[in-house]
Amino acid sequence: MKVLLKAGVEFDLALSNVVSTTLRILLIILGFVMIAKEWNYDITGFIASLSIGSLAVALAAKDSLANVFGSLVIIIDKPFVIGDWISANGIEGTVEKITFRSTCLRTFPQELVYIPNSLLSNTAITNFSKREKRRLDFVLGLTYDTTYQQMEKFVGRLREYLMHHDGVYDDGITVNFQDFGGSSLDIRIICYTKASAYASFMDVRQQINIDIMKMLEEENLGCAFPSTSVYFETPLVQKQAASQTAAPNPET
Repeated sequence: MKVLLKAGVEFDLALSNVVSTTLRILLIILGFVMIAKEWNYDITGFIASLSIGSLAVALAAKDSLANVFGSLVIIIDKPFVIGDWISANGIEGTVEKITFRSTCLRTFPQELVYIPNSLLSNTAITNFSKREKRRLDFVLGLTYDTTYQQMEKFVGRLREYLMHHDGVYDDGITVNFQDFGGSSLDIRIICYTKASAYASFMDVRQQINIDIMKMLEEENLGCAFPSTSVYFETPLVQKQAASQTAAPNPET
């Protein structure tokens, strides 16, 4: 790796681990054969027995060989590289190492999870590091005292704001009065931010939320919250009063 870096040749780190292990095994076998030949040992029978033994080992270690081929598929196809944030087989984390047998993931609670490469090569993999934009999708609920003029003005102003926001793509923006909710007038907001990193995405999202709060204050609008109204009928009160009047006075 040092020689290749000095020569200006880029070499994938995961591929270097697999290639270095293969070269070490080949060098050990080649060295053993050369020494045996120099000492005038007949290695024909050894090679024949080695081939038969290799077949037996291959049958006994088919799962391990499946992991080896799985690692080759991962390295050639490159669904992810070391340092990528992925999710596979219900496990989410950052790729730290790719070996012959498994791929090492560092989860966000900082556990190390080793997933067999044969399993990774046959399962769906979500690579979050490869996405170029993030989707922002939420519902903003306004109070029921909002007039239709205020609703039209606010929706148009919010759509215009997002179209000219530096951190938001101008295509794919959706801002519409969607539903009459149980306790609010719901506005559905969908857009795609240019920030792909999580920290940058949260900064853009915070700025959008703050600007929406400013627009709500300027338009004298308020956000609704879940509430329940309880109504008591008047006849219930009259019946209660009548029952109290008809009750005998204990002092008489």
